Formats: sequence, structure tokens, C-alpha cells
Amino acid sequence: MDFQDIWIPYVITHIISFLLIFICCKWPKIGKVAWGIIFVLAALFNMYLGNSNPQKYVEYGQGAVGLYQKFIYGIFSSYTSLIVSLIALGQMLVGVFLLMKRTLFKLGIFGGIIFLVAISPLGIGSAFPSTLLMSLSLVLLYLRYKNV
Repeated sequence: MDFQDIWIPYVITHIISFLLIFICCKWPKIGKVAWGIIFVLAALFNMYLGNSNPQKYVEYGQGAVGLYQKFIYGIFSSYTSLIVSLIALGQMLVGVFLLMKRTLFKLGIFGGIIFLVAISPLGIGSAFPSTLLMSLSLVLLYLRYKNV
């Protein structure tokens, strides 16, 4: 994975991250729907790609750090479709929960934050540090949405 090949999506991802922070602060209801849709679409995309071209996910090992790299080139590379499908299921649940109220919404926030922080060690493959900025937007969404 060469930065020259992905710098445009990398920059766009960071712009979107800052935009999500702004939206979640200014218009939490829109932020709630936006995040729900983002996670649902990500789940569908990962389910499709994870089953049609699972080797693409093994390429994330190039930018991953420490144990993540060992995991990707180890057991993950042998069961990529299964593991990506399970991750996509988690993303789908987060997306649906974010569109709900009260306890399920809180679970969606919590699950989204955990997911985004957990993929941060993928480095450039997760557009780090955008995942941490996105996590911040979910924290802000939670803090703002409970007052709306």
C-alpha cells in the first residue's frame, strides 16, 4: 500500500471526519442519521468485498502495527471472509442501533467508538488518525444528542 496511491482518499476521509465532528456538534439529529447510514453502508460494502475479494483485506497488514500485522498475516489470512463477515455484522448492528433510541443508541455509540479505535492500529489502511477523529464525533454526538 503506497501513500501516493491513496493520498486523495486519505485526505477526503480526514475532511469527512472534521465534517462529522461539526455536524454532530451543530445538528446532532442529522449526525445520528449520518452515522447510522455510514455504518450500515460500510457493513454492506465489507460483506460484499470480504466475500468477493478477501485478499484485499490482507493488504491492510502492510500498514498495520505490531500484533495487528501478525494477526492479519496469521489466522486472519486463512479465514478472511469469515472474519470480515463477522466484522460487517458488528458494523450493521452499530448502524442500526445508532438509528434507535435510548439504550440501543448508547450501545451503538459505544460499539462505534470501540470499532473505530480498534481499527486505528491498521495505520494508513484505516486512514489513521481519522478514526480517532471519528470516535470523537461519536462522543460529541452522544453528549449533544441526549440534550436534544
